[in-house]
This record gives sequence, C-alpha cells and structure tokens, in this order.
Amino acid sequence: MTYTFSEEHFVRVNGKLIFSPKLQPYDYEILELVMEAERNIGALARLGLKNHPLKPTILRNSMVRTAHFTTKIEQNILEYKEVEKLYANYKTEKLTIYEKYKLEVRNVFEAYDYLYKLHPQSDFSSMDEQVLLNIHELLMKDLTGHPKGYRLIPVSLRDGDGEVSYMPPSHIEVPELMGAFFKWLYSSVTGRTNPYDDSIDPSLKMHPLLISGITHHLIGYIHPFPDGNGRTARAFSTLVALIHPDLSTIKDAFSVEEFFDKRISEYYDTLMSATQGNLKPFMIFYLECINASLMKVLKELQRFDRIKHVNELLGKGHARTMFEIITRMDEGEEFHRQVFDDMLNASASSIAKNLSRLRELQVIQPGEARGTYIVTIIE
Repeated sequence: MTYTFSEEHFVRVNGKLIFSPKLQPYDYEILELVMEAERNIGALARLGLKNHPLKPTILRNSMVRTAHFTTKIEQNILEYKEVEKLYANYKTEKLTIYEKYKLEVRNVFEAYDYLYKLHPQSDFSSMDEQVLLNIHELLMKDLTGHPKGYRLIPVSLRDGDGEVSYMPPSHIEVPELMGAFFKWLYSSVTGRTNPYDDSIDPSLKMHPLLISGITHHLIGYIHPFPDGNGRTARAFSTLVALIHPDLSTIKDAFSVEEFFDKRISEYYDTLMSATQGNLKPFMIFYLECINASLMKVLKELQRFDRIKHVNELLGKGHARTMFEIITRMDEGEEFHRQVFDDMLNASASSIAKNLSRLRELQVIQPGEARGTYIVTIIE
C-alpha cells in the first residue's frame, strides 16, 4: 500500500499554514509513559554520572550503540565491534569516499559531538532551523552529491520489496511546511507565539519528550532532505529532548536508537500511521523506547553498585572468585555449576557451599534444570 502526504497535522488560518499535530497530550496511556520517564530520569539524575567510575564506559558504549543502530536501521553493514573500533580512532583515521559504511558511522560521531555541545534547555537558537541543517550536513558529509539544505527534487520511500510505501510532499512545499513546524516548536518550548512576545501562555507548552517525539515524526513526515532523513530525525529529536533540564545532565549516556532497531517493524508501522493522522501509536512506541534506553543505563549503574557491595561482603576466597565470574555474565543469563568445577581448584562441597552463599545474597537463583543457575544481580 502506498501512503501519500496529506496535511493531516497542518491547518490553514487566513491563508497561513500552521502546524497542529493531532495528539492529545493528556491521554492516559501517554501520561503514564511520561511519568515513567520522569521517574527514570530522576533516578539517573540523582545517581549522577559526573564522578561515577562507570562514566567513561557508559558514555563510550552509548555513543557506539547510537552510531551502530542509527546507521544499521539504514542498512549499514558494519558490525558493533567494527563501530567500536572506529570510535577509538575516528578523529584521526583518514577515510576515502569509497568507505561508505565507515563514513556514515564517522559522521554520526561528529554530528552527535556537535549536538551534545549545544544547550537547548537555555537557548532556543540551539535547536533552530539552522541547527537542523547543520546536523544534516554533518550526517551526510562526503556521502552525497546533493546540494546543502532542503531538497530540490521529489523523493519517495520504498519498502523491502522495492515498492513505493510513502510519497512525501513536493519539494516546493518543504520550506513552508518546515517554517510552520519551527514556529510550533518555538511556541511549544517557550510558551510564546513569537520571539517578540513577552507574555507566556502555559497552554502552548508541551512536555519535552512529547515535543521530541513529534519532531521525530515531523522530519519523516515531510522528508525535507534528499537523503539522510531518518538519521537526521533521530539526531534532531534527541537534541530537542534535551530541553528537559534533568535529561540534559545525562544526555550522552543513553541510546534510544538501539530500541528502535529491536522493534524495527513497529517503528516503521507507527511512523506511517502518524503520516495519516494517528500520532498516538508512534508516541507510545517512542516513549516506550525512551524508557527502555533509560532503564538500561539505570540498571548498569545499579549493577555496578550492587557488585561493589557484594564484593565487600564476600571478602576473599572462592565465593568472591565465583562472583567475579558471574559478574561477567548478562543479567538473566543461565549457567551450569560445572563452570566452577572446571575453573576452580576447589572441592564439590566447597563450590556447593559458596553457591548457597551467593543464593543467600540473591545474586543467583536456581534454574529449571538440575545444577543450573540464573544471574540475578539486580533483580
């Protein structure tokens, strides 16, 4: 089925185009997810990353995941380990125009490095139209021969079978549509109708995560660029989310793109539904992915603190060694006690005794099969 652009989220008043997204921000399901996000953001903000020992690891992993998954969604074939290796040297490694996949990933590193230095929570110019154009230019550096700025050609989206799935608006309409969006963005963030209006209307303002999700949809809806719209939508919506004061303090610690990729069919389906006027499914999907990405970081920090605490309780000995082996496993991973029989110079009764100790500390629990256990460090 081919969907075509319709002005479902736009209205004309006295000949003037106004962006008016069809979304009820006080919908119960949406509010529940926003409140969950607030709890997660608050928990992370309280834990703090500024002086946390895990900070360098979390920031590196987040950036690598973001670059890997936002390009993987666009059919980039680099493996995670290759992206991780490139991240270590991307500022100095010389790439040729024939290394397309590496260029795509390098450009993501550079674009996010740029946007993480901006301060949208205190200055709207940090996410105005020129910033969007700058982010797109960084993401597409050395990749296309198209001129900078909005597209001057018609484009279409195709599905996995090569069939046209969505026809965005004509390139002639793009400047007016984007202008209407940025006016809405300004009002939704500031509560003012224009920069010269001193009065603030609270009814115009919207929660930062809702503004971010709508922004993500809008870029795909209008498809303002000849290429790179998906990557630009994900990057710019991340920037917009940082108007949230607490989120801005952990801005480079989480990666929502990973969870888009995990639910890729739903990602595309809800975006397509939004183009036809139904924004709610995409907003629910978007908020669920935000929460999953925040929870991942929260669990990493909680796991670190839990491991530190258990290590202090265990002191030295076989139980400590066994626990160190367990900490290398993933949460929920199942293993057999044979791993300790093979690795440790300890009697079967000693291993059994220490397994019992680890169960008392609730870092493992019995599996279904005899002799198996499940990692539950932060359960």
